Amino acid sequence: MMKTFKKFLLAAFVSAGITVAAQPSFYDLTFQSDSITAPFAADGNYVYMKSKRGDAGMPTTEEGDAIKTSEITKIVLVFSEDSPDDLENRESYNQERWDNLIATYPEYFQEKTKYKNICQCAAEAGGDNYKAVQGFYIYYKGAGPAPSTPPPAPAAEPKKEPAPVAKNDPPKAETPKADPPKTDPPKTDPPKSEPVATTPPKSEPVATEPAKTEETPAPAVTPKTPAKKVASDDEEVVETKSTSKKRAGYGAKPRKAKDPKACRPACYGYGEEDLVAFFKDITLSKKQKRKAKKYQADLRIAIHFDGTIKKVTLTGGNNDELTALINEALKSMNPWNPAVKGGVAIKSEVRMTIKFDKETKTFKPYNILVNPKPNPKCKCVSDSEIFGS
Repeated sequence: MMKTFKKFLLAAFVSAGITVAAQPSFYDLTFQSDSITAPFAADGNYVYMKSKRGDAGMPTTEEGDAIKTSEITKIVLVFSEDSPDDLENRESYNQERWDNLIATYPEYFQEKTKYKNICQCAAEAGGDNYKAVQGFYIYYKGAGPAPSTPPPAPAAEPKKEPAPVAKNDPPKAETPKADPPKTDPPKTDPPKSEPVATTPPKSEPVATEPAKTEETPAPAVTPKTPAKKVASDDEEVVETKSTSKKRAGYGAKPRKAKDPKACRPACYGYGEEDLVAFFKDITLSKKQKRKAKKYQADLRIAIHFDGTIKKVTLTGGNNDELTALINEALKSMNPWNPAVKGGVAIKSEVRMTIKFDKETKTFKPYNILVNPKPNPKCKCVSDSEIFGS
């Protein structure tokens, strides 16, 4: 009887055209990044939601529920930073925000959806006019709720308008012919108040024109590399997947350590020296070395809980030939030692900057960051030391 009931439910889902998708993961997403100094202004067909940190998910909204079955073209997270010290926690804070959106609205994360982080990076970013517009902007196609009302415009701009209005009053009041109150107040006050109310909306479309360019199709991949290229506003993103095999001792479930408090950051081989050695082995010709002197790219590696490389993203490379060379080498990269937290192997992400090192005359990684950020006491140790034989 129970099997018959399950078959009936499955048939009902299929007949209704409902597709049940797997829960997306933060580490599966590829983000474009941008930085602005003025409060963000949006236009187009979108739903606005306040972002939320922590791990309790986000509150649902009527507008958010209304677009669950719509085609989501782009999701933009706007956040504020008013100090250079905020950069240290940016990755972990933004991951919490995205994880909460994923937990509440997994339907938004579709195959063709694009994702972007925009930092309101300014000394005044702690002000109310910046805080009022930070959050998620969910852009969609097709039927949905009425366009979301944009967050309140910056309060600082309207305050500047009353000044010229006050200066224009005295000349009109000085004319002796306009003695009756019927002529002065009605003719001067209404026309002067209308421009004040209409100036902020006129400035919004100008500020958001760059955002419209993101929805253009990504450029085709060159035949030299099978990597996928994704175009952003000001940089090139090259994605690929590693062909490395799984590490011995790992299965379909996260591996557990002997000590429930054991920890380890994601690391390559026996640590940073092995990572440096990997890039040092990328052979460059004399001509390529001359081109590489000004080369710089940001590398992001998503690591599964079994140590395999799930996705590699190379961003901002200013030379296609050198980017293709690095990308090809990364496909043969060995599995990493996966991060361990609370005695359990977990997914992680490693970010670094790839530059040309004049001393060794080859590529070298700089500014290596691991997310989640490990405890300073966590060291790169072997599997046998954490998990046993």
